[in-house]
Amino acid sequence: MDTTFALLPLAPAYNPVKQASARANELGEKQIATTLGYFATMPASTGIIANPVLYQQPVDCNGTTITLDIRSFTIRGVIPEADIVRGAAGPMDVIFAGLFAGAGEQLDSTYGKEKLAAFIDHKFFESLGTREDRSFRGGPLIQELSSFVKKHPGIGPEVAIQYVAAIEKARLVRAEPQDHGVHDDRDPVSLLVEMISLHMQNVAVGGVSAYLNCLLAANPQATDADLAETANKFIAEEVAEGRNAFQISYSLILGRHANEHERFILERMGTIQIHHGSAGSSMVARYMATLHTLSVSDFFIASQMALDGARHFGAIHDMSDFVQELEALPADQRAERIRQKMLGGGLPTFGHPEISAAGRGNQVQQDPRPAIYIDPVFQAIDAGQLTISPRQQERLAIARLIYLTAFVNGVLKPDRQDEPPLRLTANTDFGAWCVQEALGIEEEDRTLLTYIFRGFGWMMDAREQLQQKMIRPVIAPDPQIIPKPNDDSTIPSVVERVHRRLTTENPFAASAG
Repeated sequence: MDTTFALLPLAPAYNPVKQASARANELGEKQIATTLGYFATMPASTGIIANPVLYQQPVDCNGTTITLDIRSFTIRGVIPEADIVRGAAGPMDVIFAGLFAGAGEQLDSTYGKEKLAAFIDHKFFESLGTREDRSFRGGPLIQELSSFVKKHPGIGPEVAIQYVAAIEKARLVRAEPQDHGVHDDRDPVSLLVEMISLHMQNVAVGGVSAYLNCLLAANPQATDADLAETANKFIAEEVAEGRNAFQISYSLILGRHANEHERFILERMGTIQIHHGSAGSSMVARYMATLHTLSVSDFFIASQMALDGARHFGAIHDMSDFVQELEALPADQRAERIRQKMLGGGLPTFGHPEISAAGRGNQVQQDPRPAIYIDPVFQAIDAGQLTISPRQQERLAIARLIYLTAFVNGVLKPDRQDEPPLRLTANTDFGAWCVQEALGIEEEDRTLLTYIFRGFGWMMDAREQLQQKMIRPVIAPDPQIIPKPNDDSTIPSVVERVHRRLTTENPFAASAG
């Protein structure tokens, strides 16, 4: 893989700040030129992701037609989000494009994707033990994790990841102190090899710790040895079925062998998550790469900590806390509490700080990801392949109530009763929370899937920082990667279909649509 890993996609030449500053000086607009000078350190552009409004879709909100301006991304201008939804692109297509597309005509993408997938699998199993054909033999890490989880039960996977990562950081720094970390002089081959190696170890650690906690919750009397033996057997069964690293991770997160429908649901969601634009964790990854981390381990841990934070505009953990708060209230008081939360500017998983996801008119921007995630859940329910327990139904009904209150009905402020209601659209974390609630994933584990896949987006960010310092891609991306609006109905149809289903009674029951 050395030849491929050495290739960096070309840095985009598009530099709107520099161009505008030059034009202001030409016109003698000193004040404008001075103001633009404050932004002189902003980069040329990002060459990874563009997320413009591409589609418009009218939906019915209690008799009012609201037009959704739907944003949709493209990766390096070669893989549109619609290809993922259609099944024409999977995780390796997106990862490979994000890391290498545009790096050179000599790149054999088919061969390269196969080799990259094999390398990712190899690093996953190398950390856990050994795999030969369809057999698996566990190593000392699973035993170490079993002891750790037994001693600290109920912790989230991020704690186990940070624990093992700290030990690995100490080992690497002691063994090879000269050439580790993220910095401008680091050659792209060794950097990418180390990033993939450490990330896949973290993925394995997070997945195994989630599974061990599931075992321990079911049988608190299990010993360290019992836990390790069961985990080894579970992974061996997955390997015997030909599962790759990502597919085994789905089963570990679920705490059971994932069926075909569950794998499809989680893989679609994960593929979309690979690069999430200017999300907070991506911003931290870019900042850490620019700051120059002393170890690659720090790069991933810092980004993961941002991912696991509570963000007022949409953290999954924040949503879990709010649902628990609503559960404790009488049913007739829940909608009012949602309205209060919305008017206070802190409604979890709704709104967005960087797009116009709120409005009083009949047009508002929409992130399509919630619908893209939830749609295959509805399909699996209707096919009889996914059954939602009464407890899950109750919690999903609360999520639906939030959707109805925030978007379908909207909220009137006391001093603005004669104006149209304020509506907020759901962001990506609403869909992610609903999917994982429907699949029965423990609340502590609900950012792990995002971490698994977004880690590769962070690698893309770090490699871009080797060429140009941009911190966060909030300016217009390179025009060459911006897709043009088109009449492809793939994504608008999904958004409309999921919206319509959520407005029906008991949408998570079979044939509710």
